[in-house]
Amino acid sequence: MRRRWLWTACALVGLAELAVASLVLHPNVDPVYRAYFIDRSSDCWPHQTPASYVPGTTLSFVYGRGTPFDANKICGWFYPNAHGTWSYGRFSLLRFNFAPVDRPLRLTLAAGAMVSAAHPGQRVAVSINGTRLGTLLFDTPEAVVKTLDIPAGLAASGRLDLRFDYPDARSGRELGPNEDPHLRALRMVALTLAPVP
Repeated sequence: MRRRWLWTACALVGLAELAVASLVLHPNVDPVYRAYFIDRSSDCWPHQTPASYVPGTTLSFVYGRGTPFDANKICGWFYPNAHGTWSYGRFSLLRFNFAPVDRPLRLTLAAGAMVSAAHPGQRVAVSINGTRLGTLLFDTPEAVVKTLDIPAGLAASGRLDLRFDYPDARSGRELGPNEDPHLRALRMVALTLAPVP
């Protein structure tokens, strides 16, 4: 009887060990948690940012030039350099807090893309506060200007969470010219939110 009890206890401990090993090898976690802590494919983890902004101000993504975007950065961006700031991962986030406006805002951005002959375009899906505004296409590494209008109803809140999704993001290993394993899509140079005239 005692031997049977010991075998049963050993079997239960073994099953518990297998369950723990399964969770370690295949954790069931939130996708944001997985990308940040496990896959290391994103730097997006919720944190506080001042996010203060005066509509009409052009934010610079170029190191040492103009008004830096740091106060509005949430995640999904590499460090700025002399040519702009590359996106990092499958999406990037910016936040803007400002005095509410009673008319639409125009989002204007200057950016280039990571493209190649095999991957000639980068789609950028733009959302504000969870509402999809539209998709922009970038097909050159040179900075070009693109615009989207933000409805007055969203602008009136005085708080905008701006999200860029990159369905065509690729790593440097895939697109060159380096062996960088991180996903890149867009090289942001400047961004402005201004009332539509």
